[in-house]
Amino acid sequence: MEIRNLIVKEYLESLTEKDELNKIFPILLEAQGFEILTKPTENLGLKEYGKDIVAIGDDPEDNIKKRFYFELKGGVDRNITEKKFYGKDGIQDSLSQATYNPFLSAYPQFDKLPLKVIIVHNGTIEGKIQSTLEGMFLILEKSLHETSFERWDISRLTKIFTENLFNAYLLTDDVNVRLFNKTLINLDADEHVSAEFVKLLENLLSVFQFDKKKLCTNRNNQMIFETFKLISFIVFTESKRYNNLNIAKKYLLCLLIKVWHWTLKNKLEENKFALKYFEQLYQFYFDEVLLDYFEKTLPIALKKDGLYFENGGMYEEIGYNLRSFDFLEFYVIYIKYCLTSNNNIYNKESTRLMLAEIINQNKVCMKPLLDYHSNIICSVINLFIELDDLESARNYLKVTISNLRRRKADNNFLPDANNSIENVIKFKMTGTKPIFYSDSTSPLLATIFIYIAILDLEKEYKELREFVLEKQIDLGYFVPHFGINSISKHLIEDVENDFEEQLFSKPFFNEGYQRDLSLKKIDYKNFNLNGDLSFDEFKKYVLSSKDEFEYSYRTDNAGFPLMKDLVHVFFLTPYFPDAWRAQIENLIL
Repeated sequence: MEIRNLIVKEYLESLTEKDELNKIFPILLEAQGFEILTKPTENLGLKEYGKDIVAIGDDPEDNIKKRFYFELKGGVDRNITEKKFYGKDGIQDSLSQATYNPFLSAYPQFDKLPLKVIIVHNGTIEGKIQSTLEGMFLILEKSLHETSFERWDISRLTKIFTENLFNAYLLTDDVNVRLFNKTLINLDADEHVSAEFVKLLENLLSVFQFDKKKLCTNRNNQMIFETFKLISFIVFTESKRYNNLNIAKKYLLCLLIKVWHWTLKNKLEENKFALKYFEQLYQFYFDEVLLDYFEKTLPIALKKDGLYFENGGMYEEIGYNLRSFDFLEFYVIYIKYCLTSNNNIYNKESTRLMLAEIINQNKVCMKPLLDYHSNIICSVINLFIELDDLESARNYLKVTISNLRRRKADNNFLPDANNSIENVIKFKMTGTKPIFYSDSTSPLLATIFIYIAILDLEKEYKELREFVLEKQIDLGYFVPHFGINSISKHLIEDVENDFEEQLFSKPFFNEGYQRDLSLKKIDYKNFNLNGDLSFDEFKKYVLSSKDEFEYSYRTDNAGFPLMKDLVHVFFLTPYFPDAWRAQIENLIL
């Protein structure tokens, strides 16, 4: 057996849960051109035995259009034994239910199409039961009109999957075979996404076919999209086997970013063909990966110091902070998805209480280590405001400010503006700042000052102003050149790629300028500073900047605004002023 078949066979055999087979098998059918009328997840709780999947398609055996009933046997039922053949909900029972209980459908001429019933299982069958089953097939075929039967076992599934999915694009050449193999082998070997996985994605994106710059809606391109769906599912199931859903969280985030950048680069954000498949990848990430991740981790996060890892050793002084901020960041994004979709898991009240409880139980969520953590602080406050919970927003910001001031006084520590966790670790271990550690400039504190104005915290403003002036900390935040009202567009260096194309492809986005945030009155006539800004003056100063960066995102218009949040996570890009623009508009003077 050649390496491609070995990879496919080993993967299919590894699907130890029936639910896993239920989810991947429809991908195979769609790749073969079947029109699926019902899926297993849609039939949960319904008495449709023998009809896990109902589909319409051309029979590969004779090219005749037929209706198909697929009965899937996976998990503990994957191997057909005598007990599982005759037992409750076994093969014998499934065949009876499939053939004698009609399935009602509005599909044109559905009842007039020939019927084929197929038993699908990713295992083997006992020899004596095989002859019994085939005999049953022959008897049923003689007694039923235009009805035939088949069984697809691990060998047949391996052949069909290899021919119709894996060999389509994922394993078309030895290069992709090696990349795919190395990706699976090294999934749990490194905290970063492997270079092999990135290269595999780039190889697949490079073989899409275009006609006069228009994406072809042909089988070639359909199969590439199906391959991305397959990769997503494989990485997800493998990460579950490692009992580490962080793997799927980071790898499939990379896949989403890469595919969406390709979509933007090729001006396909309005292409229905491309968007249909991207939405499937997007929904899989939220409805499968993040849903499963939070179902497993949320009960832990709600316990006292639940995100603390007791066996983390000395690293846990850093690790607990990083893990908590990472959890909080993805949780806020997931909540926003649930609240804006048809997902009924969360409502405003339960979300507000849950978010506050996670923070209260893991108080390091209010002790940022890196300047990038300003993004999470911003997201949490924005969400509390959207949930009409200004009290929690204010309390979160107050405690965060208090922690920053105390750590500076006690340990001379402020979050690293270069976002280097290595620098933070060295500082924590030695007590000496590394040469490239930066805390004399703080975009994080600049962001906090803006939210102090938004939340009307005059006392905190005065205390933090004195602290910043005393420690001589420069405040500033990054503003891209691409804003609607920008007067610096002439400074853009990369004119080949627009703002979003750069945002979704550059780990260090630098097409902009650093906007200084001043706490002093500026005497423009004499070009000098003239006293401290009062709180009311500072609020007016902040309000005057609300239109500093405004941009019409193609990503928003396509219906995927959370992709903007995800790309900031992926590249650790600090938020731009439009992240708090809506809140500034509501600022009370």
